[in-house]
Amino acid sequence: MNGCATTIRDHHANRELIGHDSFNIRRSAFPAFAAKRLGRGLAIAGAFGIQIAYAVLMSSGAPTSTSRAQRVRRNLRQGIALAWDASPRSLIRYSLLGMLNAAMPPISVFLGASLVNQIAAARVRPLEFADLLPTVLGLWVVTGVQRSIGAYMGYGRNLFVRRVQLEAERRLLAQASKVDIGHFDHSDWHDRLARAKRDVSWRPGDLTWSVLGLSGNIVTIVLMAGLLASLHYVLVILALAAALLSLALERQVTSRLYEFFYRETPEEREREYLGDLLVQPRTTKEIRAYVLADYLLGRHRDVSEALFRQREQMYRSATRISLLSGLVSGTTLALAYVFVAARGVAGTIDPGGVVLVIGAFTSVASTLGNISSTFVAVDQHTTFLDDYFSFLAIEPLVPAPATPYSVPDWLIDGIEFDNVTFKYPGGSEPALARLNLHIRNGELIALVGENGAGKSTLVKLLLRFYDADAGSVRVGGVDVRDLDPELLRSRIGVLFQDYATYELSIRENVVMGRPQGTVDDERVMEALRDARSDWLLKKMPKGLDSKVGRLFEGGHDLSGGEWQRLALARIMYRDADVWILDEPTSSLDPEAEAAIFAELKENLKGRIGIVISHRFSTVRIADRIAVIADGRVAELGSHEELLAAEGRYAELFELQAAGYR
Repeated sequence: MNGCATTIRDHHANRELIGHDSFNIRRSAFPAFAAKRLGRGLAIAGAFGIQIAYAVLMSSGAPTSTSRAQRVRRNLRQGIALAWDASPRSLIRYSLLGMLNAAMPPISVFLGASLVNQIAAARVRPLEFADLLPTVLGLWVVTGVQRSIGAYMGYGRNLFVRRVQLEAERRLLAQASKVDIGHFDHSDWHDRLARAKRDVSWRPGDLTWSVLGLSGNIVTIVLMAGLLASLHYVLVILALAAALLSLALERQVTSRLYEFFYRETPEEREREYLGDLLVQPRTTKEIRAYVLADYLLGRHRDVSEALFRQREQMYRSATRISLLSGLVSGTTLALAYVFVAARGVAGTIDPGGVVLVIGAFTSVASTLGNISSTFVAVDQHTTFLDDYFSFLAIEPLVPAPATPYSVPDWLIDGIEFDNVTFKYPGGSEPALARLNLHIRNGELIALVGENGAGKSTLVKLLLRFYDADAGSVRVGGVDVRDLDPELLRSRIGVLFQDYATYELSIRENVVMGRPQGTVDDERVMEALRDARSDWLLKKMPKGLDSKVGRLFEGGHDLSGGEWQRLALARIMYRDADVWILDEPTSSLDPEAEAAIFAELKENLKGRIGIVISHRFSTVRIADRIAVIADGRVAELGSHEELLAAEGRYAELFELQAAGYR
């Protein structure tokens, strides 16, 4: 009787362990079992992976147009290429480690199910611990590898994203520094620049890292799906349904986010501008003198609150979609558990199979969530980075000629403006209208006239910041449109009225005049002496290494006149063939002005000099003076000749002279 009971018990135990969909993994049968079950499972999983890839591909364009889908794919390629250029070795290393780490969860689930079945088999036949040791060691190795790679990549991610960020910023700054001045005349260009700068600190690196994560997730899910398919295809169908529905829902969030951030750019720029006014050194004195702080704070608050309300409404809508996506994923997971529970009660899945299904489907559900969120991140990055890559692709308004002439010797026949007409983009009236002016070699010419007459516009056309609408600007007989713009500018030194102030060392401020090549401190000192600013060194503790300005620690503040002298030293150091000085002594006292212009006249020998000034005490030293009015040369001659002509120059001179009487 006892023997009969034992036989019946053993029979039921074997039936439980070897059912229709059993996951029995006896040592003797393991190789054949693995080949048969995993072969079938991976075949189904391959199709599953193709469906995932197809969903990812198609979702990048839905529900918008094909052109947008093409832009997203193009930006994805450009983003990965950017990461490759930034750090190819890191990209290869993290790609391989990510793929290896992605294989660990399926192996861990498989080994865990094997261990459960081996322990369950001990109820039927004796089992030594040594029989379990390979599986236990396998689990230990897999866990160790997974944790180690995860920790390594966790720290590595920060460095990788930072490296890509630096490369992305370098490209953005390089493009912004070379883009034509004409772009700055359009507010929509400033919007484009703001959008390009908005996320450059993290999106390019995060895009590539997300792609690596997406690739790893697909590897994980294909392997997990292979395990699930070895038990029943319904489990794979449930997982696929969850993935596709989640992707479709989350895709809606991406579209809404991008549309919102695109629309809000002008208002966000206004908000940032108002905030900058309150903290920038150039505005702090006037804000306090006019008691403007409360007014500007109120404007800043109103714009910020309006933007916040719009953003709050947008995020509420996005949250509802995300909640629906989570509900869909949770429902499919629950259906899978119901399916497994039913088959477990029916005895068609053994203990190891139940463990495998729970572990694999939980992992699949989690990985599908990762795929969904990661793909949404990839989609967001590629969508938002369209502004960045579009900015890098801006075409020049004044392109260099395909086969430029070499810049001629300035001693050929000077600079000539021939019947030049020009209107600024968006302007209503021409800034220059059929203007003619020939500047001879070795000549210092002064340009005078009322504000808006067109004096500075002449300089911009000579530097080829813009191209003339009609007529031509020639240097040495060659149209500037036939010259390489950068090579042309390398032969010209300019002191603008709104000259730059570099809060760096005194040496760097001067060397900015021609930073190429080896720095010669003797030339730096000579330039400072010519600009009558070498005395600055006497009050600076570190000489040429002394920092100027208050932006950085250890810097020394300078007056407006001292900054202007440094700017003059910069043009002296440049030693160019043409010097252009726009209000070069506006911040200097009369004595300093007289000394500097005497030095300037001496240094201009053998060069072409152009001075723009409203001070007639300054322009009278010029060889010739051109009076610009209504975009034309109204008068031309020496100081004495123009006074004798009793025209507009004489009238302006008398008006200014009367102020000193």
